[in-house]
Order: sequence, then structure tokens, then C-alpha cells
Amino acid sequence: MSLNKQVLIFGATGNIGGAAARELLKRGWQVRAVTRNPESEKAFTLAELGAEVVQGDMDDRDSLEKVFDCMARLLSVQNWTSSGVEGEIRQGKLVADVAQSAGVTHLVYGSAGTGDPHTGIPHFNNKLVVEAYMRKLGLPFSVVRPAPFMELLSEKEFCPALGPWGVKPKLLGWDTPTPWVAVRDIAIAIANIFENPDRWIGREVELFGDVKTLAECRAIFTAIDGKKPLRLPLPLGLFNKMAGDEFVMMWRWMVDWMAEIGLEGLMETVDNSREVCPELLDMESWLKIKRNGGFA
Repeated sequence: MSLNKQVLIFGATGNIGGAAARELLKRGWQVRAVTRNPESEKAFTLAELGAEVVQGDMDDRDSLEKVFDCMARLLSVQNWTSSGVEGEIRQGKLVADVAQSAGVTHLVYGSAGTGDPHTGIPHFNNKLVVEAYMRKLGLPFSVVRPAPFMELLSEKEFCPALGPWGVKPKLLGWDTPTPWVAVRDIAIAIANIFENPDRWIGREVELFGDVKTLAECRAIFTAIDGKKPLRLPLPLGLFNKMAGDEFVMMWRWMVDWMAEIGLEGLMETVDNSREVCPELLDMESWLKIKRNGGFA
């Protein structure tokens, strides 16, 4: 399959889409970044890096048809926290419909969870609905299912303030082996998938960068920062009001799932993830880079 190095990115001002756009731009790809607000700071930053920033709404077919012009590859990422579970399904299906009409040759879909349809987690299950729809359409696509972001432990935008160290220990316990992945590595994996379509079309990728307990994570943060992460226990009821009860549901489900998989199974997925991202960061390496100026 020929590679024209042009890609359309939905969710380009979000975490995964933004990181993927930056990685592909570094590799010399022509990136068309779709956002509802081209005037936002994140949109301006992408434009300065060389992206073509365009306005598009995943609930508006007319706007989608315009942004697809001449683009045969795309990254499809939706955000259930802003659009809701049903909204994410609706948007994912509409993007798929327009992609099929446009003759897209490779779609990479940003999913979540494990691919198990019986988790009971709405924002896991809704992505499987979109995947099934794309399969029904006969689209050539790849699926990326990342582990929880390492950034969850440090970035307020991912969780309410103090949530990572004040709530997660109540849900996970300090000693439960938990998979993590750096957003940077998700972007690298996506770029590698786009650059090797014949190898990755039709495949589903679980992406784990490291497996660490919260106690191990706290020790790493303490060693690098010289102090323990700030921890003020947050009542679950208050956390639910701030973040919604689905996060609590997800982490509780993950405890049982991780116990079933076991440390050996989790580490096997880390090893398998190196096929798509050979330079995976472990928790310590990620935090050292972050504290020394972050990621380009």
C-alpha cells in the first residue's frame, strides 16, 4: 500500500489526538487537525507546528464531508466526558459513515477498555458499538486500546484535584498491580500504525507501558520530586459529584479484572506492546522526562 503521508485527525486538540498530531508532524506528515474551535490556544499551537487546522463538528455531516476532502487516512477519537456515552456512539458512527463515503484507506480508532463486551462500563461498551459498526461498513481500520494514562497521576485536567492520590488508593488499594501508559507512547504507536498500514489494518492493540502499584508509583514520585505526592483523602461521594460515578465504577471493575489477569498477564501485554511502540516509557522514565521539561 502506498503511503502519501497525509492524515486527518479528529480530537486534535485533545490529549491523544493532540499528541498524535505532534508526533506525525515531527515525522513529516501533512496533518489536517479538526476542532470545533480553531481559535483555541491548542489549535493555534498545532497551527504553529505546521498543522492545517480546520473547523469541524462530529455531529454535523456537512462539516465532516468538507474536512475529509482529499484525505485517505484518519484518526477517529471521541470524548464521552463532553459528548456523553450516546453522543460518542453517534459521533463515532457518523465519522465512520463519512469515512466510507470518502473512500478512506486506513482509519485508526482510539478505543478504551479490553475489548470485553461484558464489563458493564458504559464508556468501554460504547466504543465496541462503534467498532462493530465500522466492521459492518467494511472499513479498513485499526483499534488502539491504551491503559490508564500515566498523566492521571499528575495532571489536574484528567481528574479533579487530589483525585489520583486521594481517591484511587480507596478504589485500587496501594498494592494492586496496575497498567499505565504515557500519552506520548500512544501517539508513537498511532504514528507507527499509520506508517505500516499493511501490518496493522484489521488488528486491535492493547497498549501498556508499565505495570506499577500505587505504592510503587508514590515511591517513584517521592524519589524524583524529593517529597511524597500531596494526598488529602477525598470522600467518594464528593468525588462522584465532581467527576461522575462512572470513574468509580471503572476503577472498581479494574481491580477484579487485574486480579484475574495477574501480574504475569499484565506484563505480557507490556511486552506485546513493544511491537507497536518499541521505545515504551516506564513510570520512572516518563516522570523524569516530564520533570525535565516535558515532551516536545
